[in-house]
Amino acid sequence: MIILIKILTVIIAYLFGSIPTGYLLYKIKKGDDIRKYGSGNVGGTNVIRTLGTGWGLFIIIIDMLKGFLPVLAVYLIYPDDFILLAAVMVAVVLGHVFPVFIKFRGGKAIATTFGAIAGISSLPFIMEPTWLRILPMFLGLGVWVLIFVITRIVSLGSLIAAASVPVCFYFTRYPMAVVIAGIICALLIFIKHRENIKRLVRGEEKRIKGKGGHKWKLRSDRENPEEGLMVLMR
Repeated sequence: MIILIKILTVIIAYLFGSIPTGYLLYKIKKGDDIRKYGSGNVGGTNVIRTLGTGWGLFIIIIDMLKGFLPVLAVYLIYPDDFILLAAVMVAVVLGHVFPVFIKFRGGKAIATTFGAIAGISSLPFIMEPTWLRILPMFLGLGVWVLIFVITRIVSLGSLIAAASVPVCFYFTRYPMAVVIAGIICALLIFIKHRENIKRLVRGEEKRIKGKGGHKWKLRSDRENPEEGLMVLMR
């Protein structure tokens, strides 16, 4: 019975992660599918493109909570079950990436993964100083900020940060189950960023320019109106 309950817990975590927050918000606001516009993604970044910064930041926070809350809930119920905790972390991220409610076309998992990492880093299950326990969370965020500031490429910062977190989990002596969960989440992020990786290799990935750089203007791509792709214009 306990095993069945734990399996059900993982399934619930997946379904919770599958709640397409950006999709639902755009549906309520515009009555349409957000995947037809912008990058075609349902995450907070595309909500910023299509509905504005305020709504986009709102969705990013909600998606972070999607990762944080299941991890916290499982810890409160099963504080010593690291395997279940790791499974829930993977399940909620998997739900966000491949949500059953919208035909498995979800987001790129950055916010949800960070929320899950923040949840695990906040849990007092490791006999280490607090600063060491929370290091993976701050390392991931710090790496993303550093790479972004240097390159102005969001996807590159996300990929390097995702790869760095499981390494930090390992060297800060987290349970191996958590390390493996970090690796799986990083792989999911790499899978969802495969088109970004191709553009990075070709040197074609977009950069976000600050003052003095080129201004962005978004419009529908007339050559591919079905997908509603956006192009960057000077």
